[in-house]
Amino acid sequence: MTIPRWFAGVVVLIGLTAAVRAADDPLVLLPQYEQISSALAADDLPAARNAAQKFAASAVTLHQADMAATARRIAGANDLAGAREAFKALSAQAIALAHGAKGYFVVTCPMAQADWLQRTKEIRNPYLGREMLSCGRIKE
Repeated sequence: MTIPRWFAGVVVLIGLTAAVRAADDPLVLLPQYEQISSALAADDLPAARNAAQKFAASAVTLHQADMAATARRIAGANDLAGAREAFKALSAQAIALAHGAKGYFVVTCPMAQADWLQRTKEIRNPYLGREMLSCGRIKE
């Protein structure tokens, strides 16, 4: 059976449309959010600031101005405490964004009185870092 040439063009066009739609999906921000979280869990302020700067740029491209502004607060933080405080707001935004997405867990830390989002069940607390890395429990 021979496929008409016009049909092959339609298939390519559909594939390109899907790729563009995927690139415009704000869920693509979540892996960058996780980079910020991992850096904070490791008490690595320079890495958290760098990841937050990249996140902010991506968020602007995806028309997520509020998330970009919050990420810029992390990128401009002078210390881990400031970055972690701003991360609370970014986490609330990321949790709302990821609502209903498969493969993400909402984790809470009663000591920090804050939630965050992660892909694994192994607790990696971005608010308390290495001091209490495993403090927290999965909420959802």
